[in-house]
Amino acid sequence: MYTEISAAIQSVKAVAELAKAANTIANHNELMTAVNEVHSRLMEATAVALAAQERHSNLLRQVADLKKQVADLTAKQTKADRYQLHSFPKGTLVYKLKDAVEGDEPMHFLCTKCVDSGGHTKLQPWGVRRLKCNSCNNVLQIEADPPSPPKQRRATVAW
Repeated sequence: MYTEISAAIQSVKAVAELAKAANTIANHNELMTAVNEVHSRLMEATAVALAAQERHSNLLRQVADLKKQVADLTAKQTKADRYQLHSFPKGTLVYKLKDAVEGDEPMHFLCTKCVDSGGHTKLQPWGVRRLKCNSCNNVLQIEADPPSPPKQRRATVAW
């Protein structure tokens, strides 16, 4: 950006020098050549100024995009700070609403898979000992299943 501004200033200086020289030119052909040179320098200065303005516009757009990304990340972090990693007795990991925040809303859990990929999906009960994520269909077992009853043998009847 500095080089474009410097080039524009040099072009304007050259235009001023050519204008001063044009005052002393007696010959019409020399005057027309000087005018054409001034015109050429002004066109170069305009092109440099337009290029600098376009770069400046692109930089402003990039800054706005980056500010939006920072705001989005800050909002996600603020949301994530409301939760802590929790392990059920079965060893299943979920994100649990922190106790300090619990007064605002009922206790709930978030799917770790969805949180790790940027989502925020609340887990729903699925049966008695499991939770299910309706977003990624992840089923998490939170308690051990009771032992199944022993199979009974069929009594054989002798004929």
